[in-house]
Amino acid sequence: MRKIRLIILLAMMLPVLAHAQRYIGIATSNWSGTNGMYLNPANIADSRHKFTIDLFSINLGVNNNLAKLNGGVSGLTNIGDDGVNSALTFQNQSQFSLLAPYFELRGPGVMVSINSKHSFAITTRVRAMNQFHNFNQDLYRFVTDSTYGIDLNSNTPVAINANEFNYTTHGWSEIGLSYGGVIYDGGQHFVKGGLTLRYLMGAVYISTVSSGINASAYPLKDSLIVSNTNLSFGSNITGGNFGSSPGDFLGGGGNGFGGDLGFVYEWRPDHATYKYDMDGKTGITDRSKNKYKLRFSASIVDFGSIKYKTNNFTANIRNKTGQTATMKGTELADSFGNYNDLVRYTSNHNLAVDSGTGGATSKVYLPTTLIIGADFHAIKGLYINAMFMGNMANREKFGNSYYSQLTVTPRWDTRVFSAGIPLTYDFLTKSLKYGLGLRVGGFFLGSDDLTGIIGNGYGANFYFGASIPINNKIPKDSDGDLVSNKKDKCRNEKGVWEERGCPNPDKDGDGVLDKDDKCPDVAGSKTAEGCPDTDLDGVADAEDRCPTEAGAPGLQGCPDRDGDGVADLDDACPDVAGLAQYKGCPDTDADGIADNEDKCPNAAGPIANEGCPDTDNDGIADNLDKCPTVPGTTNNYGCPEVSVEVKKRLAFAATAIQFDLGKASIKKASYKLLDEVVTILNDYPDYNMTIDGYTDNTGDDAKNLQLSKERANSVRNYFISKGIDANRLTANGYGEANPVASNKTAAGRAKNRRVVMDLKLK
Repeated sequence: MRKIRLIILLAMMLPVLAHAQRYIGIATSNWSGTNGMYLNPANIADSRHKFTIDLFSINLGVNNNLAKLNGGVSGLTNIGDDGVNSALTFQNQSQFSLLAPYFELRGPGVMVSINSKHSFAITTRVRAMNQFHNFNQDLYRFVTDSTYGIDLNSNTPVAINANEFNYTTHGWSEIGLSYGGVIYDGGQHFVKGGLTLRYLMGAVYISTVSSGINASAYPLKDSLIVSNTNLSFGSNITGGNFGSSPGDFLGGGGNGFGGDLGFVYEWRPDHATYKYDMDGKTGITDRSKNKYKLRFSASIVDFGSIKYKTNNFTANIRNKTGQTATMKGTELADSFGNYNDLVRYTSNHNLAVDSGTGGATSKVYLPTTLIIGADFHAIKGLYINAMFMGNMANREKFGNSYYSQLTVTPRWDTRVFSAGIPLTYDFLTKSLKYGLGLRVGGFFLGSDDLTGIIGNGYGANFYFGASIPINNKIPKDSDGDLVSNKKDKCRNEKGVWEERGCPNPDKDGDGVLDKDDKCPDVAGSKTAEGCPDTDLDGVADAEDRCPTEAGAPGLQGCPDRDGDGVADLDDACPDVAGLAQYKGCPDTDADGIADNEDKCPNAAGPIANEGCPDTDNDGIADNLDKCPTVPGTTNNYGCPEVSVEVKKRLAFAATAIQFDLGKASIKKASYKLLDEVVTILNDYPDYNMTIDGYTDNTGDDAKNLQLSKERANSVRNYFISKGIDANRLTANGYGEANPVASNKTAAGRAKNRRVVMDLKLK
């Protein structure tokens, strides 16, 4: 029965992925295609591949610190009735972690290098991971191994005390989109970065996280008495034992997002030697060669999580206060692979269970990993790579985590063939392991851990795969004339690019073929068809009107600052685009007069008015007409003159306006006269009016002055009340100044008490 349970547990571990195994033997190769992208997405930038089609790759293996395999992987087939001892040699340690047989399938994908700076990749992958982290060895072997070494006839209890532990089995698939780009290219110093975003599709998970357990095992009774435990359990498996039927995986999937982020720095002391000239271009970077002497990289991979919400089940299981729980080891092992069985069994055995329903939500986290590496180019095809991988995942949550390792990989790396020997110190097993990776073109196979394949090791690993790589190459040039064979018209004879690889006769050595040289005996410029061209504007000096200033050939070599097609030499307005008919000046109002001669450049007018209009047709141009919309006279600046009759009415009003005695208030009898003045103001809108108040010399001078001002303002206010704009009216008071008659007589004083109104052009 225990053998059956062991086989079930081993089946639960398939398929799984151990992240310690990343094809290190060939993934560090510069011709590994997308394999290096899983270590650092920046690796696809400035790739040696122009285009890569991933066909498939498969990764298989085991790893743990619980026991060593006897006789390699084949030892797993030797499990007999005596249990696992025939296949494993257990280590003497209370806690252990286990990555059992694992599997990874990388499916079809593609990587495209757009140019030397930008690359993209689309990848697919199916992954799973089964992990016992920090488990108690006594508890594990009591449940799974009938030959554990305990006297089954003894009733002596075996104390089992475990610290925090995590068990997670998780299977999922991915679709990834990656970008790698050059961030800085300073010649000797080169930096690139990369990002992978993945859509994650969860298939199945079981996870148990516990803060610890205290128990006693009684082998004779197959009993386990738990005095203290507190664990969280989650799963989307809804029926039967784990792996008993395909229906186990149909409980409900999950989805989420994850990704990788990385940066790479390369020191390229000999970067200039990786440049070449070809087909008329100079300083082309050779993308087929590795240009660095030393490379440093840093990345965080597998960040993200998958959320399970449909048909997801969770449970928190703990001891009831002050009570213990007694369970059978066989029954516990049989129920642990299924949510319903586990909840039912623990609830019936004196444990408190807080369970969620199918609407519960769980996040299962990816095994986030920090990868730091250095790659040294020793000589020719020999490289030495050092890489540290460290866990960044929180092991107190549902999900898997990574066990740290430090790997040094010497490798021989060329375009066609790569061979790497990864030598790894595993922090999980505290042991050394070795591997071998081989690549020929797009086919590769290898192992990151051979210790369990050919000897007694804690683990074993094997991978193989295939892709179709299209490498970057320098174009072939059979005759060495820097013209590629593809474009060379004289492939077996050295020539020049201008002749597409054919010889170049040039007597004056100016780089212009004699057949194209207009001055074949005098060295000149290519821009001037072989003739001297001082300003290098493409117009020979002999034909250049401006030989010392670069200009356009169509303007006989002269510049045209405003780009209006008129050479500056002939342009009356060289800084303003204009028309040739006006010597390069514009005519904004299209009246036939150039703006530089038009006194009204924005309003069309006749030549007689120097380009200005005459809106009121009074013979005076608007720019000189103070009344441009009303016909007037030249003597009055284009405004209509005030008629004699109007002047008489205004003069009459000066003496006819009556005020209350000693006051500024206007008598009503004067309103009719003032209304006539309002009419005059409306008839002459282009005129302003001054209103001057005067008094006789009767009384105090200061009071007379104030009274005159107030009376003038009274008249002004009356006009404003009739709708006249206040800005057209100016009121002043002068008191008894400027008399028009003698103040010695009553008649004279009456004439001096007056308000004088006068119209003036604005």
